[in-house]
Amino acid sequence: AIIKRLDKEPDVSILRALLLSLGEYGEKEVSLEDRKGLLPKLQGIYLNDTDPGLHAAVEWLLRTWKEEAWLKQVNDEWATDKEKREKRLDGIGKALAKDKEKTPPQWYVNGQGQTFVVVPGPVEFVMGSPLTEADRLDNELQHKKRIGRTFALAATPVTKEQFLRFLPKFGHSQMGRYPEPTCPIGGVIWYEAAAYCNWLSKEEGLDKDQWCYETNIQGQVTKLKENYLSLTGYRLPTEAEMEYATRAGALTSRYYGESEELLGSYAWYTKNSGDLIQRVGTKKPNDLGLFDAQGNCFTWCQEPYDEYPGVEGDQAVEDKEAENLVVAIADSRVLRGGSFSNRASGVRSANRDNDVPTDRNINLGFRVER
Repeated sequence: AIIKRLDKEPDVSILRALLLSLGEYGEKEVSLEDRKGLLPKLQGIYLNDTDPGLHAAVEWLLRTWKEEAWLKQVNDEWATDKEKREKRLDGIGKALAKDKEKTPPQWYVNGQGQTFVVVPGPVEFVMGSPLTEADRLDNELQHKKRIGRTFALAATPVTKEQFLRFLPKFGHSQMGRYPEPTCPIGGVIWYEAAAYCNWLSKEEGLDKDQWCYETNIQGQVTKLKENYLSLTGYRLPTEAEMEYATRAGALTSRYYGESEELLGSYAWYTKNSGDLIQRVGTKKPNDLGLFDAQGNCFTWCQEPYDEYPGVEGDQAVEDKEAENLVVAIADSRVLRGGSFSNRASGVRSANRDNDVPTDRNINLGFRVER
């Protein structure tokens, strides 16, 4: 019945759900012959449909059906075809310029083969958690937040393979926690994550005045560049951007709902990770097309950790640049998403954590944005 509906279903959100449901069935329910017959349709959606949630749902289904070689081949082709990539970005830019409010989220692939989800701004959402949320902490004061810009967030954390292109000699005593090239890289300090962003801006051919971090003579990141939220270079996401993208419109504690019973289908955490970081994209994505937004590895965020401001009435708090641009060793930065070593209580959309930027904890990773 699901297979028959794929050709007729006009609603994108229902189609995403159908695809994610299809991946739950084994070979007895969906034979290899049926899967083979569906491949051209699925591959066509992956290549051509602009909705990032649908793109990610197909990616997850194809990966579940052992089509990773095809996925890698296609993404490698995107990465090496500069003309094709620029044409897609140009199309997204024109759509945003014509009517930003009616332009839905879209996706593109950069020169490293990383998929990005474009979120047209401005957007407003309810940040934090209600008093009734299970496992809620006092630092999750619920308030309205406004993000006044369009931003593009990577669909997955930066992987071990991707990070080693930047720092080939990177290593620490716990590298065995990331056994596969497509595992998120962990044990990365904040300064290294920021330096990767500058390196990525350079690799992508972006003007240096658009890079988001200032460095010293040794090339080490020392501060955030003034007006970094207005620059086109790669950077770490703000805490608000990360929560908005993780929620993907959901008001519940997790982007699929509330129940821990379903958490294992969407996130790697203590109950199912085997105490290891797992390959990206092996759990179901959210409706915005993000993989591993909850669990697997923490995400370093751009700004220092601080308590949420108390807001009276219905006024939205603007997501702005940090007041202090210098990245001090003693000033903790925000961490989001939880990790493979967290209990379910820490794998929630509103959950906040923090650490000093020099900490090399094995479960600290990052994803990039611009």
